[in-house]
Formats: sequence, structure tokens, C-alpha cells
Amino acid sequence: MIPLKTSIFIETPRIGRGNLVDSLEVLLGCWKCSSMLWMQANGFPVLPGLILNGWEREIEAKLSRFCQENDFSELLVRIEKPGQRWTRRRGGYTIPVDKVRSQVEELASEGMITILLEPASPYLDAFSLTSVCDLETGKLDVEVVGPGFDASDILRTDISSHERFEVFLGNGELKTEDPSQLQIKRLFVASREEYNTSVQRRLLKIGARLRNPSFPDGVMAAATAASDQAILAQEAIQFLQRSGQTTMLDHEEYEPIPSRLLNIFLGEFLRLFQKVKASKIRWRTLSLASSFLPHDHLVIWDFYSPDDYDTTVLSQL
Repeated sequence: MIPLKTSIFIETPRIGRGNLVDSLEVLLGCWKCSSMLWMQANGFPVLPGLILNGWEREIEAKLSRFCQENDFSELLVRIEKPGQRWTRRRGGYTIPVDKVRSQVEELASEGMITILLEPASPYLDAFSLTSVCDLETGKLDVEVVGPGFDASDILRTDISSHERFEVFLGNGELKTEDPSQLQIKRLFVASREEYNTSVQRRLLKIGARLRNPSFPDGVMAAATAASDQAILAQEAIQFLQRSGQTTMLDHEEYEPIPSRLLNIFLGEFLRLFQKVKASKIRWRTLSLASSFLPHDHLVIWDFYSPDDYDTTVLSQL
């Protein structure tokens, strides 16, 4: 657990193998942050960003420099409570740079870490994938949602996945670095009716997040009447149209993920799988969440083992 007196400010692009261990030591119990830094140091696709747990005088200058160097006027907010995988409060939304200080201070007052990333909009994701792998057998279960949905839809069970795969990565006797050689079996693909139902659910979630980005569950729970839900959905549609983020609205049915993109994802998972298998870490399962941003840009959000929350093991990878 991170002592509240410990001041944290980490620029993720500056993390490499030489300073990774020192950074992990100040982020004990923070799986999102720690796995993101580990992936940064090991060449996995992650978004550049900042990790901080409070606001001090010099932070404003550092934040301004980071945003100017990257031409960011907004930042994507993710959050983490040391020692906890899930919190009632949610991240995953963008805010203007001039709102960052109040957001960081609010989160710090609740003992939370703020993760500020390149402002990738969750409404422009092409595909998002979550996965769980049995490390002993090498069986990997992959769930996918389509354009305009995001990884939290699956992770938080907000929406049923649009597509599911079973992949066999191989055990200790069978190894491959070529994802096209893997045994891949599609188990499910959403029908048009199932997809349309998920779109309506997604619109409710977006409408709720517009009203309360950190606590949309309460907004959705209060919208019990059909008329209230219709208003939320309409607010979401108007926002998406006004902001030019019509990725989801442009699709009337789910189009399966191209094998090329699935193989890109599987290639990255395979790299991680083999590193874990070769290490001394005694995990039984490995979970990973990712998204394809526009232009087929794969980003991995984080990885973890549901059986083990000890972040110190990352130094063994």
C-alpha cells in the first residue's frame, strides 16, 4: 500500500528497464499503473501519460510541458485505488487540461492515484478485447465488442460481448511466436437483434456518463422509466453527432473483427504469455484488456492475474 505522504509523479514515456524497478516500488498495490509501466519498459503498445497522487507547485509546469510536447488539449483519465482492482468510481473519460488539477485533488482526497493519458476517446474505439488465459493449459478466452464500444463494457459487464473466441496458445511442450499458427475457434457472434440491444444499452451508459462521468451507475439505476431511458439515449446520440464521434451510430449490425486485427492482438498476448511462462511467477491465470483505436492502433490498457494482487512479482518478469 502506498503511504499517503509519498508524492508520486511519473512520466510513463521516461520509464525503461533501467528505472522500472524503482518506479514499481513506489506503486505497490497498483496493478493498472504497474502493469502499464512494465509494458512501457518492455515495448508493448501503451498510451503515453502521467501518474500522480496529488498536486504540488511544480506539477503544473510539468503537466503543461507534457501536453505542449504532445499537442494535447485534453487528457484521458484513468484511476486506481492502491490495493483494489475495482472501485465504485469510474475512470475512462477525457477532460480539458484546465480541469486536471481539480480532478487530481478530488481523487487524492479519496486516496486514489490519477492516470492521465493521451486523450483517446472511448467513443472512437474500433474494437475492444478482453481476455483470460489458463496458464497451465494455454487456453485463452477472448471477448470482443465492436466500433464505438470500449473495454469497460465487457470488464464491468455493462454489455454482453459481440464476439467470443477460444484460442489454444500451447503448453510448455508446444510454443509458437506466429499467431496465424494458433488454434482459433469462434464460439459466438452477435445477431443483428442482439447487437441493436447492446447499442441501446451503450447509449444509456453514454448518456449517464455525460451527466456523471465518475458515477454513471447511479444515473442509470435512477432511469427506470422508459421515458427516462429514452431521454438518456437521445442525449447520447446528440452528443455523439455534435462531437463527430459517430463510430457506433454508423453501424447497423456487428461486423466481426478482421483476422488481421485479431492476430495483432494475439501476437502481443503471446509475447506476454511466454514471458510469464518463462518467469518464476506462479500465476494460474492471466487477464488483459486492450482496444484498437482509429487507424488500427492497438493499445493495451493493463494486465493482471485475478489470483494474485502482489505487484512486486512484476520485477521477476
